[in-house]
Amino acid sequence: MSNFFKPADFKDFDEAPVPQPLPDGSYEPVLTKDDLKICSRRMWLMDTVSYAYATQNAPCAAFAAYYALRKIYGGDKEAFHTAMLNQLDCVFNATPPVSGLLLGAGLAIEDKGHLAGMEAENDLKVGLMGPLSGIGDVFIWILPMTILGSIAGYMAMEGNPVGILLWMALWMAILAWRWQNYAQGYAAGAQLITGLADRISILTDAASILGLTVVGSLIFSAVKISTPLAFHFGEISLGVQEGVLDAIFPNLLGVITAFVVYRLIKKGVKLNWIILGIIVVSCICSAFGILA
Repeated sequence: MSNFFKPADFKDFDEAPVPQPLPDGSYEPVLTKDDLKICSRRMWLMDTVSYAYATQNAPCAAFAAYYALRKIYGGDKEAFHTAMLNQLDCVFNATPPVSGLLLGAGLAIEDKGHLAGMEAENDLKVGLMGPLSGIGDVFIWILPMTILGSIAGYMAMEGNPVGILLWMALWMAILAWRWQNYAQGYAAGAQLITGLADRISILTDAASILGLTVVGSLIFSAVKISTPLAFHFGEISLGVQEGVLDAIFPNLLGVITAFVVYRLIKKGVKLNWIILGIIVVSCICSAFGILA
């Protein structure tokens, strides 16, 4: 069973060779289907168990990729530590049954480019985890729950156990697929890199633009801050939010807040202190009628 979650040919740092770059600066990929299947099993084992508010399911992704990264970086201990910290620091949250597709594609980029490919890998994960989750939610969580759940419930009321057996068969099929979807994602990522070849910088730039667009839209849609303050001139009243701020830049307060939090994180302020500060400031501003 130990080899079920750990490669049989695992080598420690002092046993594995240090990878040498090819003439073009890239590296010869080393991950096999067995390595990727182990990633899938480890992700299934830890999915949603280890959750961080700052990076969401990044600890699970890092746990899943551990042995894959050990093999990629071989005896280069410092590069491996950098890669692991990158996995832990890059926010990730996707529908569990499809997350391996995206994480596998990211490993394909890192397997070929090593540390030079991490930025493109991060942007790919941030940019596509939302759209991929939308597909996974519909075709895995919503439709099977609604259709097969209704059928199973109706058949159970009639005393027929076939419905629940179909339900169990569906989830066993999803589980079997999850145990190899890292390999599917890796194959897609490898094809993408091979197809672009000398235009890999285009992939990096495109992934960066996509990632920034997703983060920007998330700030606008998720960070909602408004103020009830208003200017009064005799019988005329002008709301600060509707009449001034929204006219300049809709949800301007949310964007400013996101920028301040970003600067605090860049300065090394602990996330727990930032969250506590947001709660305190919100309570004070709400009590004095500054914020709605």
